[in-house]
Amino acid sequence: MDIKINKETENKLLNRKEIVFTISSKGKTPDKEDLKVEVCKKLNLSPDLTVVVKINSVYGSSENEVLVHNYATKEAMGIEKKYLFARVAKKGEKAAKNAAAAKPAEAEAAPAPKEEKAAE
Repeated sequence: MDIKINKETENKLLNRKEIVFTISSKGKTPDKEDLKVEVCKKLNLSPDLTVVVKINSVYGSSENEVLVHNYATKEAMGIEKKYLFARVAKKGEKAAKNAAAAKPAEAEAAPAPKEEKAAE
């Protein structure tokens, strides 16, 4: 995944940085959590204070334009829309359910070892 920063704005009134960047990736559009991790690594930001607001796909291309807000404090994050946090939480719960459902299915799919009877 290649990340190219297009615009970085300091919004002092809301105590945050607004970062617009373009990513080019092969295959499907990366999810918000993956993008957040990659951007935080590249720009040395705290993942706890970073919110991926929007991902726009560029038509006919493998590029996506992404808007990220990085806040200075947890209290400043209170201004962000609550549904952005709810979506991430729902996706995490859904992934946990899928992982829990996959484990019993794997256990059922594996044949039980046969016990050998002792010759008497």
